[in-house]
Amino acid sequence: METGNQRTWIRDLQSGTEIEESYVVRSKDVRQRRGGGPYLAATLGDKTGEVAALVWENVEQLGKLLDIGVVVTVKGQVQRYNNRLQVVIRRAAKVPQDRVDETLYVRSSSVDVDILWQRLTALIEEIENQHLRQLLFRVISDPEVADRLRVAPAARGMHHAFRTGLLEHTVSMATMGRQLAVHYSLNTDLVVAGCVLHDLGKIWELDISSSIEYTDEGRLLGHLTMEVLFVDRLIAEMDTFPGEIRRQLLHILLAHHGRYEYGSPRRPKTPEALVVHMADNLDSKMAGMLEAINADGDSEAAWSPYSKILDRFIYRRKL
Repeated sequence: METGNQRTWIRDLQSGTEIEESYVVRSKDVRQRRGGGPYLAATLGDKTGEVAALVWENVEQLGKLLDIGVVVTVKGQVQRYNNRLQVVIRRAAKVPQDRVDETLYVRSSSVDVDILWQRLTALIEEIENQHLRQLLFRVISDPEVADRLRVAPAARGMHHAFRTGLLEHTVSMATMGRQLAVHYSLNTDLVVAGCVLHDLGKIWELDISSSIEYTDEGRLLGHLTMEVLFVDRLIAEMDTFPGEIRRQLLHILLAHHGRYEYGSPRRPKTPEALVVHMADNLDSKMAGMLEAINADGDSEAAWSPYSKILDRFIYRRKL
């Protein structure tokens, strides 16, 4: 079994050094050189970050080894190009699955999962509407849901893309959503319920091991569809669940992406739906910005690495 002792982490790579270390393949793409002939561009990762990788020789042979989601031991040189580190791979070998320590390749939430679960439970206990409270407790009491929710990431790469990231995002968003609902004199119970359930489908959409990948069901249906079907089925089993609450809760789930171009089947048409969408957007964007600011690299640098979720560099000098 692998260990993290004396390991060369992505964050510690230095230009000009030779490395022989295991990383997970996050992406790969065979491209054509300007002068003709193929080369392979890949992304390698561990729990500390990602680095671009290139294969100039033996492209076909090494390309077969560098499958997305597979842990490989690579041998090559770290170089700097356009102020970014990259690894030129000369050799690679797959690490047997039974020797892979998944915790080396996908980081976990910095908050203990039991603390997050206690906070989630407390948020649900504060809900006064008995129908919504009962529904949420039925959701988190489902053994499969609970097991998956405690480890699921919130995304593959954009925000909270780590073990227990979905639970961290959900608790943060529900806490914020509750405060916003009080501020605007909205239905607090409905907002908290919407926040708790808004990304529940990601426990089936994403699979986490040594990397985060989409499941077949996730690619075909998507988290939004799966959570709406799941929640509506539970509601149907509750004989006295009010129809108006069902309508507005399902609308929140269907509208939480906010805009059609972001994959939202509906735009928010109630104040509570708008607050859930805004809370989701703010929490994900702030998480992306703080992660960029705290990204590994030159601690004296004024600017962060490029942030995909925000589509910009972040100025990180504090007053």
